Amino acid sequence: MSETGVILIEKLDIYAYHGFFSEEERLGQRFVLDLALDTDLRPSSVSDALADTVNYGTVVGVVTEVFTTRRFNLLEAAARAVAEAVLERFPPVTRVEVTLRKPTPPIHATLASVGIKLSFPREG
Repeated sequence: MSETGVILIEKLDIYAYHGFFSEEERLGQRFVLDLALDTDLRPSSVSDALADTVNYGTVVGVVTEVFTTRRFNLLEAAARAVAEAVLERFPPVTRVEVTLRKPTPPIHATLASVGIKLSFPREG
């Protein structure tokens, strides 16, 4: 019996130096990430043991490291790097959805944010 579920990590706020424009590289800015990790939650729902699930805190640490170690011009590339790292480090995760927002983009308009949402299934 399998009980596929979704682990949610929402509104992870990270300061980084991504963007196409030189001022984004120089000054940096806030980014907000939402992650949805598809995984089988039955073992942990039965055992109530952290060892039987994906540790949310460890995921946050991996995502933060990947997101801040390398500079990306595009949100799409940053989201892909995050998803690949999660799939590599957490074998029980079968799919990762990454929503990545830039709350203060260098756009002359009144808006809440710009962003992307990408879904990455485990291949093979």
